[in-house]
Amino acid sequence: MSFKMSLLRIAHLSDPHFGTTRLDVVDGLLNILKKIQPTLILLTGDITQRARANQFKAAKDFVDQLGPAAVIAVPGNHDISLGNIYARIFHPYKGYKNIFKQKLEQHIVLEDLCITCLNSTSRWRHIQGDFQNSYLEKQFQENYSYCKVRIVAFHHPMDCAKHVDDKNLLKSRNHAIALFERHKVDMIVSGHIHDPYVSLSEDRYPHIQRKMILSVAGTCLSSRTRAGAPNSFNLIEINTDLIPSITLTRFDMDLWFHFSPKETHRFSRDPNLSWNREPSSWAGNLTEHPRQ
Repeated sequence: MSFKMSLLRIAHLSDPHFGTTRLDVVDGLLNILKKIQPTLILLTGDITQRARANQFKAAKDFVDQLGPAAVIAVPGNHDISLGNIYARIFHPYKGYKNIFKQKLEQHIVLEDLCITCLNSTSRWRHIQGDFQNSYLEKQFQENYSYCKVRIVAFHHPMDCAKHVDDKNLLKSRNHAIALFERHKVDMIVSGHIHDPYVSLSEDRYPHIQRKMILSVAGTCLSSRTRAGAPNSFNLIEINTDLIPSITLTRFDMDLWFHFSPKETHRFSRDPNLSWNREPSSWAGNLTEHPRQ
């Protein structure tokens, strides 16, 4: 799938969990997205709470209100039925496919940017995410070396802020990060744990020489928020000029159901294709929390 756009702005939403949403939060998110006018809206899973038909219908109603921006999604573990064993085994992604009409894996090209969307879920796993080595190798067979910046998106995270969430990280992450380095991936985005976090790969994967940006989005709509992490989403702005740069701004919801910028991270890429954090990054009313 390919798009021809000039403005590379991506709204990264995750974990709306339709079935646990409030109308005022939905309205607040729709309002800010209309103001931002992103090129692409990227939704990294847990679209529904229990993969029920009415929850997928609510998700479709939301997507239909997003306007002209293209919407690309990957499934989360909650998007596979938990109680309906027949549906889980024989058509686990029926609800997802009915809404998005998309493949579970796809490559999106926007001018000089490539986004590889992967499926880290399985009908055989309830919570944890994983990739088989052969699956990853197959997804990266096609050559996108002409793209100046490459992003990979899937549901389960590669890093987290708190050690209590280590159990929720992608199981095969060490093999995955090595493959991503080999294929010159610049940024990995995910969700799942409802605790937003931005880091460089050297923090958790010091053996990987080329630093990549790891970004975990919070829950954009669900009432299932965590302490200190209100509903939020990330705006990713990509500059693919001679020296590529990425600016990631986190938008948090306030008590009046307005989303506003709270944290900004700026990164630039060096001649070795390694990413570095710019000193101009800032955290509005929030403090960047070290891993706890």
